[in-house]
Amino acid sequence: MKSWLARWDVTPAEQAGMTFGEVLTLVNIRRVEIACMLGLFTKAIEFATGLRTVQIVVEIALALAFLLASLALRRGGGPWRRRGFVAVFLVLTLLDTQWAIAAMGAKGRLTSGYPMMLLSLTLLFVLPPLAFAVTLIPLLLTYCWIVLATATFPAEQVIAIVNAAIVSVIAVVAAALIHAGRRSDYEQKRTIRLQNDRLTARNSELDTLMAITAHDLRSPLYGLRNLFDLAVRRAPREPELPLAVLREAKASIDAMLGLATRLLDAHAAEHRPLARLAHEDVRRHVLAAVDRIQPLAQSADVRIAVDLPDRPLIATLDAGALSQILDNLLSNGVRFSPTGGILTIGAARDDGSVAIEVRDRGPGIDPAGYDLLFKKFHQAAGARSEGAPSTGMGLFIVATLADRMGAAVRCEPAPQGGAVFVVTLSAGGTET
Repeated sequence: MKSWLARWDVTPAEQAGMTFGEVLTLVNIRRVEIACMLGLFTKAIEFATGLRTVQIVVEIALALAFLLASLALRRGGGPWRRRGFVAVFLVLTLLDTQWAIAAMGAKGRLTSGYPMMLLSLTLLFVLPPLAFAVTLIPLLLTYCWIVLATATFPAEQVIAIVNAAIVSVIAVVAAALIHAGRRSDYEQKRTIRLQNDRLTARNSELDTLMAITAHDLRSPLYGLRNLFDLAVRRAPREPELPLAVLREAKASIDAMLGLATRLLDAHAAEHRPLARLAHEDVRRHVLAAVDRIQPLAQSADVRIAVDLPDRPLIATLDAGALSQILDNLLSNGVRFSPTGGILTIGAARDDGSVAIEVRDRGPGIDPAGYDLLFKKFHQAAGARSEGAPSTGMGLFIVATLADRMGAAVRCEPAPQGGAVFVVTLSAGGTET
């Protein structure tokens, strides 16, 4: 039973990549199939019982044609072709019912076939209420003309017209309720699907975080354990060894603290409120960042070159966020620069904005990896092996903070090799 119901409806998996209008169109295309099958069943019974008129033959032929067309449109077809097909089917079905009523009326008999067919189609299909109401107006007028042309008592005519009008109103209300319920169901499933996608992405992030944290903590913890084992074994013979072990243990502890700091920085970049944006001179922040990175650059034998104009470069920024962006870009530049290399940082005005460039002469970045460069936990190849291990958080922090303060960041290949990271800030204030 479920397989047949799925055949005449749209599954949640199919809805995932569809708009609400596309869902309704596909549902109605599939409902044409069941309507045609029911129509063929009814006409087959009438034909078998001896009611073999030209109208029955035409109705059977039309039902077969619509059935085959619906099967073809299930597999493909433009949205307007599908919608037009459903509209033509519904209108022709109601007109055919009125034709049958007119044939019966020629014999002086009125039937309730039209109101019954109208209600049946309303319950079977999911129809936009406004378009449905507009379509029913000329159909109701046509039905009234057929009833008035029937040779029967005026009272019967009045009752038939009133019943058809009442059923038409009920059909429009029912179509509106069904349509609203279907939209609510679509929005609810869409919300659940988006929440599931976010949870899946968050679980994936947590799995990656656990793997990176375990991997990066294991090396310093092994180092600590080996140092302590050494101290325990040799302390009786070398009383000064425990103090030396404590000095050596500091490097492992610093590595673990560095890992924890980078993870906390990434969390803060996403969730911590920024201070109020202000108009400040970018040059001051660049020079301060260079002073902070100098010890690391000197230990790696990398020279920092600064290229700044003499005039102030006023931009709209958050001081803390910009400092963290520059620290991450410069530390990355040191890690990827060769021994004896030069890391250049500069800033300049650029068409109503202020652009800060950090240029290294390292191995560069594969253009195929640009899309992943600013993703969380992405680790680029080519960094120095010494120093604290990378968690893949630095550029994610840069992109997140830049976005939160209305700036933009991008990466380009450097002409002489290496990579150029450009942070673009909105210019603000007056430069003097």
